Amino acid sequence: MSLTLLTPAQILAKLAEKKYPAQQSYLAMYSTWWGGIVTEPGLMTVPVDDHLVHRGDGVFEAIKVVNGRIFLFAEHMRRLEASAAQIGLKLPMSIADVKSAISETMKVAKVQDALLRLYVSRGPGGFTTNPYDSVGEQLYLVVTTLKLLPPEKYQEGVSIAKSAVPPKEPAFARIKSCNYLPNVLMKKESVDRGVDFTINVDDKGNFLEGSTENMVILNKDGVLVRPPLHQILKGTTMMRTFELAEALIKSGELKSIQESNITEQDIKSAKEVMMIGTTLDVLPVTRYEGQKIGSGVQGPVAKRLNELVREDMKNAEQI
Repeated sequence: MSLTLLTPAQILAKLAEKKYPAQQSYLAMYSTWWGGIVTEPGLMTVPVDDHLVHRGDGVFEAIKVVNGRIFLFAEHMRRLEASAAQIGLKLPMSIADVKSAISETMKVAKVQDALLRLYVSRGPGGFTTNPYDSVGEQLYLVVTTLKLLPPEKYQEGVSIAKSAVPPKEPAFARIKSCNYLPNVLMKKESVDRGVDFTINVDDKGNFLEGSTENMVILNKDGVLVRPPLHQILKGTTMMRTFELAEALIKSGELKSIQESNITEQDIKSAKEVMMIGTTLDVLPVTRYEGQKIGSGVQGPVAKRLNELVREDMKNAEQI
């Protein structure tokens, strides 16, 4: 095999040759490493020796922008800072500057709806596990197309199954780090099994969360239940949904709200089961391991909560 030493001109030419479908959704990227914004997907790169790449040493957030309004920005930033602090990282810019970078990159992307992918990395410098080899923290922001599920998914619901992938230890489950191998394996598992999501389970049989989504149930007593937060990621959309659910207690549509362990029997006997996440909002689950849940279609509480979340987005802060 004869290898070619590529010239800069040849590398630029190959950008056109190497395009693939997913790149169509990559609209713009800001990087502290580049010190600016690029719109060519092939140049939306991270140094190969950034510890984010070879060690998963970084944290991230996925943030929804709808009609020019950024949903739960403050909550995402608090979680980003908390995740970073837990692994000894500092954000390389202030929150105000992060917001400014988002605003400027959105202008370049020329869209009002987007999914922002925001990464804070240990930075480039060496291929060891030693974080002190890095030259310093970096921030990478990618503006991508916001892809929503079709309406029928919310009417008919989705399917879930029990995951065989072990959950993360509590200390790591609560950090939104870029070390997502268990999450990747769960997604692979769901695709291979032909279900929409799999849910991981602890050694006592308590169900926890999906690969990138929280799971909650409306139990047979009319109580909205989420798993304890000690071994799941504290989902921003889930937490806001539970705040909004207080209105349903006042209206009598819910009996109460609770944080409690959820077993397989709880799922099977639930009135409703829901997946909640940044890109999902509140998505009804109508099948578990092939068995129908509740009425087998979107339940009234899932419908109302989804409406409340989407209405709440209209009041989010403008970029």
